[in-house]
Amino acid sequence: MNQRKLYRTIESITPENYISKEDLFEKIISEIIDNEAINISGARIWELDPKNGSYTLTHQKGHIERVEEGFSLKVNEYPLFHDIANHRSVMGVETHSRLRAVGIKHYAATGVGEKMNIHGVMLYPYILAFNSEKLDEELLDTLNIISAAVTSFLKSRRMQKESDKMQLEFKQAREIQTSILPQHEYHFGNYQIYGTTIPEAEVCGDFFDYVEIGQESRQLGVLVGDAAGKGMSAAVQALYISGALRLGAAHQIKTSAIISTINKMITRTFPDERFATLFYAELFDNQSGLCVFVNAGHNNPIFYDASVNEVRYLETTGGVLGLTPEQRYVVENINIKTGDILVAYSDGIVEATTAAGDFYGEERLEKLIVNNADRSPKEIVQIVIDDVLSFSAYGKYNDDKTLVVVKRIK
Repeated sequence: MNQRKLYRTIESITPENYISKEDLFEKIISEIIDNEAINISGARIWELDPKNGSYTLTHQKGHIERVEEGFSLKVNEYPLFHDIANHRSVMGVETHSRLRAVGIKHYAATGVGEKMNIHGVMLYPYILAFNSEKLDEELLDTLNIISAAVTSFLKSRRMQKESDKMQLEFKQAREIQTSILPQHEYHFGNYQIYGTTIPEAEVCGDFFDYVEIGQESRQLGVLVGDAAGKGMSAAVQALYISGALRLGAAHQIKTSAIISTINKMITRTFPDERFATLFYAELFDNQSGLCVFVNAGHNNPIFYDASVNEVRYLETTGGVLGLTPEQRYVVENINIKTGDILVAYSDGIVEATTAAGDFYGEERLEKLIVNNADRSPKEIVQIVIDDVLSFSAYGKYNDDKTLVVVKRIK
């Protein structure tokens, strides 16, 4: 049989669902023996016991000399196992006295599965031994194909199980992350606020939150951050920062002290490369519209001044979180008047790209804000997100996208 055709044949008989590897091998060897195009009449399955350094006979099928169930051979006492480890498939004259005693005169065997390091020797976890009328090069080729096809199937099933487990863990993490982070819309005093995060994967490092400060609800913290990297580790760091800010705000700790403390905590808790950027603003429910903020290496938020129909950027006031415990953070302030808008965002917005690699950029973002300044925060967010997604629909690079819009309405 053509070797490629043989591979497809073996591949086609591997069952999609099986309870155990024992059931899998039982199914495979039965199909191989029953397939008239494959010149094999019987088979044995040997399974490696890593602790004892031996192979144990687990299954026998078809026209084959029978060996007592559970019979085992030490790897170091049977050179054939080393030959299989080195050559994958072997055949020859049987020399072991116990096996010859039951009538086994020749062997034809192949290793199956991903090799394991047992006391410095790389061994196959399973060995399939077969009976055939001819011990020739064609049989050796057949054994190699069987080994490759079954090993590939076992590996793909292992990877699928690992992927399924990882996806479940990511889903659970996303549910936790979603339950902790805020609802999109928030009303505070004279302000309307709307925020959203669009994760690139199941969980993300982008985060935003609204934090009530004190008992009288006269102050509100608004934060937007981005933990470096992707996946679970970034999501954990994001939740860590958000939780720490909530704790600090509950005790009405000064803004600069909160950020400095969080920076030191991240530096001690996370590896050196696990840093984060953060923009944190505190709104005051008073006539002056006071807003104090710290920008720890985050994208410069856009502040739209309605009185002059212009925008300016809020500068960085300190380095990113988590790189050095000595980092200092300066608190700056602005006054938000009726109609003014504050827009905080992650780099997934402005660094979204087209297929040609062109960036969305700050200029396009600020034009959208100016042109839609009369709209509500929710409408502005939706317009920007729709524009970014349309712009980057065929882009090669995508990242988590977070956008929070704060507008003073009276």
